Amino acid sequence: MNTPATVEDPSAVPYVLDIKGLRLWLPGTARPVLDGIDLSVSAGETVALVGESGSGKTLTSRSVLRLLPPGAGASGTVRVAGEDVLTMTAARLRALRTGTAAMIFQDPRAAINPLRRIGDFLTESLRLNRMMPAEEADRRAGELLVAVGLTPAALRRYPGQLSGGMLQRVMIAAALMGEPALLLADEATTALDVTTQAEVVTLLADLRDRFHTALLFVTHDLGLAATISDRVYVMYAGRIVETGSADALFARPRHPYTEALLAATPRLDAPQGRLAAIDGQPPDLRAELTGCPFAPRCVHATTICAEQAPADRPVTGDPGGGVHRVACHHSDRVQGSATHA
Repeated sequence: MNTPATVEDPSAVPYVLDIKGLRLWLPGTARPVLDGIDLSVSAGETVALVGESGSGKTLTSRSVLRLLPPGAGASGTVRVAGEDVLTMTAARLRALRTGTAAMIFQDPRAAINPLRRIGDFLTESLRLNRMMPAEEADRRAGELLVAVGLTPAALRRYPGQLSGGMLQRVMIAAALMGEPALLLADEATTALDVTTQAEVVTLLADLRDRFHTALLFVTHDLGLAATISDRVYVMYAGRIVETGSADALFARPRHPYTEALLAATPRLDAPQGRLAAIDGQPPDLRAELTGCPFAPRCVHATTICAEQAPADRPVTGDPGGGVHRVACHHSDRVQGSATHA
């Protein structure tokens, strides 16, 4: 019997996930679709990655499992449990995907074979990759279904017999089957109604605390990010433009893009009238970028914004010792506050 390769013990490294200088190129683009991404997640921590559609959130999360588009080129480092995913052998990468890290995909109906029972879907990886006896795999699958709020009876059902919310719970159980140190939730609540979204977010938070799992929560919904995250990274045009603790970032954003996103978030106590919107469009991937990528849409932009890309720097007076960082020439002009959240 072949013993599958394993990755380094996550408890022996500072971060379960540590991305440094990640750049990703795709065929036909004039610039990197990910341009110098730095991001980290510790054990038991939830980090939210937020931004508009097309900002690069999903590509960032998929790069953690090296699920890259055909023809993609990457540089930098993506370390999971201390090992660089971008340079792993096929055997090490298989061990990572079946144990150390797992992803909850956006659409459970697209991720689960409709012709196979839920039990087969949940146990396949353990039976084939870890050579686990079927009885033991079924027992673990039943335990995890209970942990996510379902019953072991779901093992005998087909996907078409379950609701969307129940299928998303199955996806979460599937991600936990290999006892991962890192869980990647890629827009895992987008296809769900508001009530089910809240239930899934609560479930993820509970599972994170119970299993001490590191969680990267990818979303365009700032309300959900505020509910579940310890820290937040704001992404625009393939770059991280602001990062900080959830409390600090939502209380006082220091990048105009973050401020605009918060202003556009629907609120029950919002004044009457049209919802705030961000004018313009994100930059075209077929065009080179000069200066700050948000400058054409920014109310604070000046000549330097169009000519020089802003460096990432600590926010002045940050009580968190440099945790709150921003890439903006005019961050002191941003007057964001908790009234936006």
